[in-house]
Amino acid sequence: MPNYEDPFKEWLDEDPDRKVKLFYIYTRIMIISTFLIALGVIMFILIQFHII
Repeated sequence: MPNYEDPFKEWLDEDPDRKVKLFYIYTRIMIISTFLIALGVIMFILIQFHII
């Protein structure tokens, strides 16, 4: 089986700050998507009960 190298891992290993920046971006996206899903569920419930 051939040995494949991961170019993304090499790119991250060049500068440790890239891992931190990527972690912050990933964390922000997770938080924002959680709120968007919750807002969508609330809107769906309000529309289903004809409140909106």
